[in-house]
Amino acid sequence: MDTTFGEFLKRKRLERRMTLRAFCEGAGVDPANYSKLERGILPPPQDPKKLAVYERALGIPSKGEESRELRRLAALDRGELPPAVLADKELVGKLPVLFRRLEGDPIDDHMLDDLIETLRRE
Repeated sequence: MDTTFGEFLKRKRLERRMTLRAFCEGAGVDPANYSKLERGILPPPQDPKKLAVYERALGIPSKGEESRELRRLAALDRGELPPAVLADKELVGKLPVLFRRLEGDPIDDHMLDDLIETLRRE
């Protein structure tokens, strides 16, 4: 499993057996900047239209799991919560409990149980 947006892009490009230059020509993107994306030097774009350019060039269906993974990794690499998480208002309201727990702060067991139940419903 890819851990970064750049790793994901590179793996998908290589699966299509495309050189970086050939990919960039077909996608209409600058090879130097695209290379920096793959290497994690530049942050992933925020613009959904730019992400869609990469999806099309990589043959990723816009409504599939790979599209969600591309967008999830892009958000995480920018230090943001993934769009699907942000869309769930109930879950977003409970995230502070998770963050407090992950940071080692004590939390109420009832609050943690409530968060776990919310996650199970997903």
